[in-house]
Amino acid sequence: MISRSNPRILAVRRIAEAIATAEGYYLPSSLPARLNNPGSLKGSDGVLLRFETADEGWQALYRQVELMITGKSAYYRPTMTIQEIAQIYTGGDKPEPWARIVAAKLGTTPDRPIGEVLYA
Repeated sequence: MISRSNPRILAVRRIAEAIATAEGYYLPSSLPARLNNPGSLKGSDGVLLRFETADEGWQALYRQVELMITGKSAYYRPTMTIQEIAQIYTGGDKPEPWARIVAAKLGTTPDRPIGEVLYA
């Protein structure tokens, strides 16, 4: 088992929580909350996924973030800034506020590469 104090695991959780905040998950009546989908993750058909439990939704978001910061994602690279990620993640729907929220939650700026959050 990997230690929960592992810097990469901590970074994954911090980034996931920042994304959940930007997606409105913490608002009880929000669509992400009702779907147990803190990252507003979509299926290959472009439809928001519904998870049976909040834990399942969190695990899916953690996997997505792990792919982002390790360079194993088909869409994101660790060298991309939070702003660049926002453009893709939001599908161009209000990426600037999304990037500002994620960056603020992480204590950084939208022009910081996501891979550097590991070392913040």
